[in-house]
Amino acid sequence: MFFGKFVFAYFNGMAMQPKDIIVALGLWVFASASALATPFAPEVKICDDIAGWPPYTFVDQKDPRVVRGASADLIVEILRRAGYSASITLLPWKRCLRDVETGAMAMLLNASYSEDRAKTYLLSQPYYKLHSALYYNTARFPVRPSIKTIADMQKFKYCGLLGYNYSMYDITDAMLDTSARTEASRFNMLRAERCDFAIGDIELLTAFAAMGQVDLNGIAYISIPGAKAKDFHVLISRTDAGGEKLLKVIDNGIKDLKADKTYARIFSKYGI
Repeated sequence: MFFGKFVFAYFNGMAMQPKDIIVALGLWVFASASALATPFAPEVKICDDIAGWPPYTFVDQKDPRVVRGASADLIVEILRRAGYSASITLLPWKRCLRDVETGAMAMLLNASYSEDRAKTYLLSQPYYKLHSALYYNTARFPVRPSIKTIADMQKFKYCGLLGYNYSMYDITDAMLDTSARTEASRFNMLRAERCDFAIGDIELLTAFAAMGQVDLNGIAYISIPGAKAKDFHVLISRTDAGGEKLLKVIDNGIKDLKADKTYARIFSKYGI
């Protein structure tokens, strides 16, 4: 800006003292060098399920361009502290998985463990847990159903979501319908008696219902025999888009944000 004023003054015949010219040139050189020296924050491309995963990842209802949630806020903050910028895109779940596998995306935010995923991706340390249950239509089961053993589970059919991981449950593919792409559509399937139960995560479905995106009227749930809380991880691409460096950033960041209470503040913001 100072150099521009000097040139403008020169060509308009305005007198400038030599010391003014030297100062103007010096300031211009300094400003230019500072601009060139400004570090560029490398962008980390992140994806997650377009169907939503509240309260961990979801579209802001007031501004659909914004992705919010405990996972989104936490991982973006970890990356920011490590000198990265981050962009989050919500995609169909199977495409998101594929894009992280190929390196088109560097990571996805919310994934449970499976042996196949451990072979395909790098998994961060677990950073939160969910509790699953068997949801049922009370019109179909006016008396609370009794499923106390894994053997009892073999008698029924279940509704899941396309591309989701159900490997931790002792049910066969023939017992599981994963044609639904959204929570709302699979609960419609449950009401239509295309399955006996929907395997769902309590924290997520409570959030979906609170947001008005899933109707749980006339729906109840029971415990899954022997089920433990599920750990959730960040999946990181094994290609150059992700790799061991990002894995260390995420793992160290989770530890650091827990230590300085940022983790607790972010999760409490979303009622977790």
